[in-house]
Amino acid sequence: MCSVHGSIVVAVSLLAACAEAPDESTTTLPRVIGNGVLVDKLTGVKPASNKLASDKLAGVRLGDNLFQLNLDSASKLLSTADGIEVLSFIVSCALPADITLEATVDGTTLDFFGEVGLAHDWMARPLGAEGRGWVSACLFARMNDSNEALPISLRSFSAALTTDADERDGWSVEEGAFYGNLFTPGDDPPLWISCRGSGQLSNPDAGGLVGRDCAKPDPARPGFSLCGSIFAGDCGAFSHNRVCEQFSATGTFYRRCHQAPLDERTKNIMLDPVFLQVITTYVTP
Repeated sequence: MCSVHGSIVVAVSLLAACAEAPDESTTTLPRVIGNGVLVDKLTGVKPASNKLASDKLAGVRLGDNLFQLNLDSASKLLSTADGIEVLSFIVSCALPADITLEATVDGTTLDFFGEVGLAHDWMARPLGAEGRGWVSACLFARMNDSNEALPISLRSFSAALTTDADERDGWSVEEGAFYGNLFTPGDDPPLWISCRGSGQLSNPDAGGLVGRDCAKPDPARPGFSLCGSIFAGDCGAFSHNRVCEQFSATGTFYRRCHQAPLDERTKNIMLDPVFLQVITTYVTP
């Protein structure tokens, strides 16, 4: 757990990041998300997140695998409780598990732990377009609309998210996929997109899906999920409403996903970019 020395505790996920080639089996532990980050928190700290992405994440080395957080770029996030919470998720998505960033705010030392390792280069340079896509997808996949820790398996072609057969067997209910861009220009809201997986469609009340509402369509608000993301449709070929072009059977994840179903995309292809950094989530039956 990402602990903050002093009076604050920031709950983040417990993940095991691996470094094998995409689609290869490797020993991992199931991923566990911490308390959900709600969309209103993301919207409120989005300008500060843009500032963070425009510079390197780490400052000077303080010890073995311990670095000072770049206070020039992180100061706005560190000024509020919501900003600190979102920053803890951002760091854990971006950096590997052996890296810790430290900051002191009003006499309190805050430690932010890496976990997944999707954007390690951000340590030394501004976050590029690919890194922004990965950090966004990771953050969106770990959001939920309840204030409890809920376990999920995160999968993609990134080497940081490869899984072994045991994890795929134990975490077999396909919830959905998440993608978009937290770091949108100016005052634009985050582009947070989700699609519904086959397990979510066939049995939305499966054990691990309880409390996971971000890939479920909201009947009261067509086009959105129950927790406020843009609901693009169903992820794969199990539905005529498919929004992703490819599915990796070996790694059980989606690739090349869109904001609208593919049949609609052909009518308006110039207005519908393809998202390459996509994270597919699975839960237990």
